[in-house]
Amino acid sequence: MRAALTFMLVVAIGTGLSMGCEKEPAKAPPPPAAPPAPPPAAPAAAAPAIDAADNSPRKTKMVAPTDGLSLADRIAKRKSEEKKLADENAAAENKRLLAYDKGKLPIHQQVFAAIKKARDAYAKAKTKEDVEKIRSAQQKTIDATGKKMMTIDPKTGNSNVVTDYDVMLNALSNDYPEALAASFGGDKKPLEDVTAELDKRTKKIESWLAEVKAAKK
Repeated sequence: MRAALTFMLVVAIGTGLSMGCEKEPAKAPPPPAAPPAPPPAAPAAAAPAIDAADNSPRKTKMVAPTDGLSLADRIAKRKSEEKKLADENAAAENKRLLAYDKGKLPIHQQVFAAIKKARDAYAKAKTKEDVEKIRSAQQKTIDATGKKMMTIDPKTGNSNVVTDYDVMLNALSNDYPEALAASFGGDKKPLEDVTAELDKRTKKIESWLAEVKAAKK
């Protein structure tokens, strides 16, 4: 009996030792690393200030100018500066035109003298028939004067009075003799109008040529 108990005890102890010698179970692998955190979002644009009175966006206040001038003074100052610039530009243009016409002065004098002579010729007319005779007699001279006039400023824009010459020559070929003839029939208005136009341009040309003559080279 004792022997049997001893055998059973030995078997039990062996079994326990055998179980203790078994390997421990493998540890579980570590969890995967967490993904990197996303970059912080850009800050949202600040919303415009809201006016509590009417729930509308508040307007930015205008900064007052620091020049010490009132609005009326600033407007007057701007107009003065604009006028000064315009005067300077006009003076520069006048100087350019003077310099150009100074170099063409002899031709100017010839053209203007021919225009005045053609106009004076009509003063001799007493009837419509006289007007037509004078018109026909001097038409070739007027045409030749027109060709000479073109040599003054062939590219245009450089002489101050070539346009006036052209208008006067055309009037002396057409409008003036027609108006003069009509005046002998009692219609004076056309002659008054064309005479006023010729007088105005004559005055301008005389004044300009005097200025050109006096200008320094």
